[in-house]
Amino acid sequence: MLSLVSKKMMNDSEAIKLALQGREDGFRGIFANHGDFLFTHALRFLKSRELAEDAVQETMAAAFRSLAAFRGDARLRTWLYRILRNNCLRLISKNPAAQQMLVEPSGNGSENKVEQRLDVAEILDRMPERDRSILLLTYWDELSLKEAAEILDISENNAKIVLFRARKRFAELWQSHGRKEGNANEV
Repeated sequence: MLSLVSKKMMNDSEAIKLALQGREDGFRGIFANHGDFLFTHALRFLKSRELAEDAVQETMAAAFRSLAAFRGDARLRTWLYRILRNNCLRLISKNPAAQQMLVEPSGNGSENKVEQRLDVAEILDRMPERDRSILLLTYWDELSLKEAAEILDISENNAKIVLFRARKRFAELWQSHGRKEGNANEV
C-alpha cells in the first residue's frame, strides 16, 4: 500500500499547490514525501500493520479534506503527524485488540515488564494532556524537542520547560504509584 511511489516526486509546497488544484499528482507527491514516515510512526504506535495502514489512510484522507486549512506555519510533516497521532489514539480507543497489543510482551519480556507498561500508561493517563503529549512525543515517538514543540504549537524554549515539568510530575506520580502498589520498580 505504502510504496506506490517510492521517491520524492516534488517538494511539499509544489505538491500542496497541485493538490489544492485537485490534481492527483499533488496528492501523490504528498504521499510520496511523507507516507513512509507516517507508516513507520503508526506501526510503532499501534504495533499492527493493518491498523497502521488504516491510520495512514485515514490521515491522508483527513489531510486532503482539510489541506486548504493548512496554514504553513509548521512543516507539512509536522501537521500530518498531528493528524496521524489523533487517528492512532482514536483507533486505540475504539479497538480493544489494539489496546491489548500495546501491553503484550514482545516474547522476550516478562509479566513484570507488562505490568510496568500498564503502570506507565496509567500514570500517563492521569497527567495533563500537554505533559502526557510531550513525554510521548519525545520518549515514545523519539522526536526531537524542536519537532515536539512544533506539534504542540509552542516555542522550543517553552517545550523544554514543559518537558522538565512533565518529567518531574511523572516521577512524583511514579513514586506515589509505587508506594500505593507496594512496589518500588524503577522505569
